[in-house]
Amino acid sequence: MTWSNIAQATIDVLSVVLVIRLLRWHLQQVYRVFCVFLLWGVTWSAVVFLEQFLHTAKFDYRITWMLLTVGAWVLSLCMVYSLLQAILAGFEGIRTFSKRFLSITFLSVVVISLLTIRLDVAVSGNSGYLARFGGAIARAVRITLDLDRVISTVALLVMLVILVFVLWFPVQMPRNLAVFSIGLLVYFAANTGLLLTRGLWSRESLPVVNNFIQCVIAACYAYW
Repeated sequence: MTWSNIAQATIDVLSVVLVIRLLRWHLQQVYRVFCVFLLWGVTWSAVVFLEQFLHTAKFDYRITWMLLTVGAWVLSLCMVYSLLQAILAGFEGIRTFSKRFLSITFLSVVVISLLTIRLDVAVSGNSGYLARFGGAIARAVRITLDLDRVISTVALLVMLVILVFVLWFPVQMPRNLAVFSIGLLVYFAANTGLLLTRGLWSRESLPVVNNFIQCVIAACYAYW
């Protein structure tokens, strides 16, 4: 078993423990998006395990990966919205403006990302970095990878803006919310850092970096 598998197994176990604790404390309604996010991660791991155990050439694992990734986007954005609403509960005007601004920002970056990919295809043709993504499914994977990086980056920036707001205007918040916010910020930072720098690492060093990021994410789950 590799370090990556150990870290992922630790994340899955901690996810189940967190959900059980939230249910025991009757906080599943307060943190319902977080609960779904945790269970989604466990489901993802289970699907990957089944695909490896029941490997068949007729099944394309890339389709499953794209569907699970899109679900993770939705849950990540919902968590950011929920956190924004909880922190700015006493600032109705700022909260309404922030939610609208956040929605427009996410839609804008998705459109820009898609246009950028389309431009790269038109300019580079079969000789550019998209050359190895031939076929409809492969190109959809490329688009998903780019959107994953963009959405994670925007989510991290929004978290940083929220942090600056909290530090600039001392906002009173429950301890549980503060712990959740710090863990979520580190989680997005680790995940986004890996996505943004993936192309900078050599083939030999990338697994080491990936294992380190997995350990950081596991530490976030333990912190929660």
